[in-house]
Amino acid sequence: MDKKDFTFSEHLSELRDRMIKVLICITLGFIVSYFFSEFIISLITKPISPYLSATEGKLIFISPFEKFFSYLMVSLFSSFVISSPFWFYHIWKFISPGLYKKEKKRTLLFSFSSFFLFISGIFFVYFIVYPLSFRFLFNFGGEEIPYISLKPYLSFFLRTAFIFGFVFELPIFLIGILNLNILSPKDLKKARPYVITSIAVLSAIITPPDVFSMLFMMLPLYLLFEISLWIGQKFFYKN
Repeated sequence: MDKKDFTFSEHLSELRDRMIKVLICITLGFIVSYFFSEFIISLITKPISPYLSATEGKLIFISPFEKFFSYLMVSLFSSFVISSPFWFYHIWKFISPGLYKKEKKRTLLFSFSSFFLFISGIFFVYFIVYPLSFRFLFNFGGEEIPYISLKPYLSFFLRTAFIFGFVFELPIFLIGILNLNILSPKDLKKARPYVITSIAVLSAIITPPDVFSMLFMMLPLYLLFEISLWIGQKFFYKN
């Protein structure tokens, strides 16, 4: 029986089974990540370490449980990242029954592309946005901030890393719209001014409060929009 003929309860059952598999994978990733949490934290704090001369490049913790919960938080973040190929694959497998046979064959391609873009977003914010933002923020006014607590920094880092990771999924969203004929390339081209405005507003909201971070978010997002439009029109849009 084709999955398109599944009943609502059968779709719910499939969703439950896939969620259980994803949760098991994330749990295993969490356990493994916890043993490397010290190393992961050292990587996460690397962009800000040069500005923490008063504490020899290290973050401080100001409550008895802050360090413990921070390690848990970092381990959970790491488990989501390292298991992302698995849960991206299950997301696409779950929605693939609603696609045509040709689109179903592209499940692995979309799964890999989703993972690649997600990791690219995290790498982009880590290697480009954070260093430029911290340089601007810590040199603002000519004085360094000597002490920064572990938990607030990790919350900021993990939140922005996830946001950049998921925002970089824009090409998948646009190509999906074109592939399903929801909009045409012509419609998207007409919407360029609105897209640019939306990207600017989104960049201002999710980036650290400086113009450099905002610009470094806007430029790749707009570039991703144009590349996605070209790829979608060339290979996925059905006239």
